Amino acid sequence: MNNKILIFIDWFYPAYKAGGPVKSVYNIAMQLKDDFDFYIVTSNQDVDGEFLDVPLNQWTTFQNIKVIYLSKENQNNKQYSLALREVNPELIYYNSLFSFRFTLKPYFFFRKRKVKQIIAPRGMLGAGALFIKPIKKKFFLTIARMFLFEREFTFWHATSLQEADEIKFSIGSEVQIKIAMNLSSAIRQRNIISKQTGELNLVFISRISEKKNLLFILEILASLKKEINIYLSIYGPIEDALYWNMCTSKMEGNPKIEFKGILKPDEISETLQQYHFYILPTLHENYGHSIVEAILCGVPVILSQNTPWRNLQAAGIGADLDLKNKEEWKSYLQVILDMSQEYYDEKVKSCYSYAEEYILNPKTLKDSKQLFANAKSSLHS
Repeated sequence: MNNKILIFIDWFYPAYKAGGPVKSVYNIAMQLKDDFDFYIVTSNQDVDGEFLDVPLNQWTTFQNIKVIYLSKENQNNKQYSLALREVNPELIYYNSLFSFRFTLKPYFFFRKRKVKQIIAPRGMLGAGALFIKPIKKKFFLTIARMFLFEREFTFWHATSLQEADEIKFSIGSEVQIKIAMNLSSAIRQRNIISKQTGELNLVFISRISEKKNLLFILEILASLKKEINIYLSIYGPIEDALYWNMCTSKMEGNPKIEFKGILKPDEISETLQQYHFYILPTLHENYGHSIVEAILCGVPVILSQNTPWRNLQAAGIGADLDLKNKEEWKSYLQVILDMSQEYYDEKVKSCYSYAEEYILNPKTLKDSKQLFANAKSSLHS
C-alpha cells in the first residue's frame, strides 16, 4: 500500500518563527510516522527572510523527517513535478490556503494531473483572519467559490466544527471536509511558583502582528493605576513593524512591560512555567499551539473568544473574554491579581486535568490517522 504523503508548507524547522503552522506539520509527521511516510517541500528561509543553514534543492532529513528545502528560483512547476515523480505520493497536503508558492501554484499544477489533494486553511478563513487585508481575500474567495477548487479531487482539513463551517461558508457547502484537531506534545509537570496576592506575572508568546492583537492588552495595562503590580513579558518575532511601533508607544514609561525577544521552540515550555498566566487577545485562532503549550505546562490562560478554547472559567483554567468589553478584561485581571497561592495551585491542577481530557484524548490521534486514510479512500472512489 502506498502511504506516502507529500506536504507543502512555506516554512519548516529549523525555521521556527512562523510558530503554529510549523508545529502543526512537525507533530503530524512525528506522531503518524508509523502509519505514513511524510515528505515535506518547503523554502530555505524563515518567515522573516533569514536563510537556513540547510542543504538546498535535494532531499535531506530533519529529525528523521524527509525534507527538501527549495531556494526561491526552484519553487516552480519543474521542481514540483520532479518531487511528484521522486516521491510518487498517494496524497498531497497543503498547510495553508493563501500561500502562492506552496499552495496555489502547486495545487493548480497537480490538479491537471488528477492528483488527490488536501488543503488545511489553518484558521485563514475565520472572521478575525479575513478582517486583515479583507478586499484581496474577498476577491480571491469569490473566484474560488466559482471554479478554482476541484471538488472531486480535493479534501479539506478542518481542526474544529467551527473551522468546518468557515470552510463551507467561504468555499462552498458541497466541499469534502474531514475534522481532526491538531496534534500536540505531552504534559510537562512544573514546579509551583510563588503567587502572592497583589502581584501578577503575565506572558505573551506569539508573533507580533495585528491578528495576535497585542496592542489590546497593552492599552488595558496602560489604563491601570501605576501602583498595580501586573507585569507583562512579551516574546515573539516582530512580523509587522508599523504595528509594533503602535505597541511600543503604549509600553513607554512602564517598566512592568518588557519585550524579551524571540524564543526557540525548545525554550517555550521552560519560559511559560516562569509566569502565572499566559495571555493572548487574538482576533482568530483555529487552534493556537502556544495556548495548548501553556495548558500542557500547567499555566492558566486568558484568551479572547476567538479560539476553539471556550468556557475556560467553568473549567477552572483561566478565562475567554469578549474583546468588545475591556471592563471585563480589567475585572478578570483584578480577580487573578488578588488570587492566593492556594487558589492558583488549584488552577494549575485543573490545567493538567483539562489537558488529559480534551487535548491528549486518544481520539485526537485516531482522527488524524483517519484524516489521511479516509481522504485516500474517499477521493479514490
